[in-house]
Amino acid sequence: MVVIPPKVRTYCPKCKAYTEHRVSIVRPKQRGGGKSKGQRRAERNTKGYGNKGRYSRRPNSQRKMKSKTTQKIDMRLECAQCKRKLVRSRPRARKVEMGKL
Repeated sequence: MVVIPPKVRTYCPKCKAYTEHRVSIVRPKQRGGGKSKGQRRAERNTKGYGNKGRYSRRPNSQRKMKSKTTQKIDMRLECAQCKRKLVRSRPRARKVEMGKL
């Protein structure tokens, strides 16, 4: 378990000094990339009505896959003086909570 303090003293690039920052925890958003050739083909073949054939079920290897047991988190820091917000990434952790150390 990772405990993150509610306030951190760290460097602010706008103030160019070490200042107090307020911390909030944010789950990072998943960014979708471009589609592969197989995905484009599957979308083209699954339009309309009727049986979708090989595209009607996910592959066996993907059905057996487990989801991840940990989560990535981002710390959003807000400078107390200039109110500039910056994001710091943290490594994976099973449980994350705010509180005093």
